[in-house]
Amino acid sequence: MLLKTFAQLFKRPKSKASAWDAAGSGKRLTYWQPEHSAINSLLGNHLETLRSRARDMVRKNPYASNIIETLVSNAVGTGIKPQSKAQNAEFRKSVQALWLR
Repeated sequence: MLLKTFAQLFKRPKSKASAWDAAGSGKRLTYWQPEHSAINSLLGNHLETLRSRARDMVRKNPYASNIIETLVSNAVGTGIKPQSKAQNAEFRKSVQALWLR
C-alpha cells in the first residue's frame, strides 16, 4: 500500500493531446517558455550587439555566409521576367515584345 502511494506521488501527469504540437504539454516542452512581446521590444538595447555578432558570423563562418548568398540569390528583385522558348524566332520576338510592354 505504501509503495502504491509513493508511486502515485511521483507519477508524471499525462500530457493533453493538442491539435498543434507546440501547444502540447509533453516533457520536451516543459522548459520552453516563449516571450509574448513583440520582436522589436525584445531586441531593445541588444540590437547593435546582435547585428554585430551576425555580421561577424557571416565573415567567419562559411555556412552562415552561404546562407546569406543563397537568400540573396533566390530573392526576386524587380519582378519575374518571362522569356519565350518558342522555336519560331519571329513568334518569339512578338511574344517578348508583348511581355515587355
